[in-house]
Amino acid sequence: MKKTYFLLLFMFVLSAVAKAQTDWITKKLDEKISVTFPSEPQKLTKNGVDSYTVKEKDSLAYSAGMVDFKVLANLDSVALARVKDSQEFANQIVKGIGSQKKNYTFGDVIISKWKNFTSYSTSACDNISKNTLFVKMILIGSKMYTLSCRIPAEMVTKNNETFFNSIEIK
Repeated sequence: MKKTYFLLLFMFVLSAVAKAQTDWITKKLDEKISVTFPSEPQKLTKNGVDSYTVKEKDSLAYSAGMVDFKVLANLDSVALARVKDSQEFANQIVKGIGSQKKNYTFGDVIISKWKNFTSYSTSACDNISKNTLFVKMILIGSKMYTLSCRIPAEMVTKNNETFFNSIEIK
């Protein structure tokens, strides 16, 4: 009898998790990359760069966008290939993000591979609100895809992992 109750409980939890993830909405950042958000994101365009953002009622926020270094800084994939795996380049990218987020203190940048492409991960803490910001960037050719998730202080969630793991290449 206990096994039956456990099995029913397990199936209920599994179906709830599966439903929660299927309710997420997939957005194409461009012809190469798509990412999934927990609800319909708001499209923002700043300096000719499109980004998508979701701010939830509990202040959890998700953001994704793409920057083409060829357009932004005249750096093509050949020029980036020489520096993309260097810690100095990764630190400069995060320094640029940090210049726009004055209240945040950023941690180390971790360089890794995502499906054979160079990726960068870091986190930061808002010095005032104590929110945590997680950032993942993927460099494909001359394009940098950036995903971020802001988690309010003292909130525990795995949705940031679901968000970061939703990245798909076409």
